[in-house]
Amino acid sequence: MAHTAKTGKVLGLFDGTKEQAQLTNPAFKAPEREAVPTVFVKSENGTQFVNVAFLLINEQIGGIMERFHCCTCDTCISAVTAESLKNLPEKVIRAKRKSDANEVNRAAADLRSDAIRVITKAVMFVKSNPRH
Repeated sequence: MAHTAKTGKVLGLFDGTKEQAQLTNPAFKAPEREAVPTVFVKSENGTQFVNVAFLLINEQIGGIMERFHCCTCDTCISAVTAESLKNLPEKVIRAKRKSDANEVNRAAADLRSDAIRVITKAVMFVKSNPRH
């Protein structure tokens, strides 16, 4: 089997090796606001709660879906997001000051490779079992 430059990166998504691409797509269109869970939730006292897992899913989903030629309709995006959220550990960070952003960034860095692997598996599942 011939390996391309992408083969090692894609295989790394499944076996957890460090050779992984930063899969983002700035042109990705998110579904309507009502369809997307809130990443940042503010309490009455000004504290924000950041859902790091969902933040990473939003960051990575578009590039991964396009890379695997998966449909990017709202139904498929929602299905991949739901499947990914089920399989990622919940990580919510309480942030009250701007300095707490470093903690959010550390948590995101720790969870990023797992998120890419889980999203990729979810994309492959949804692609093989479309809901439309």
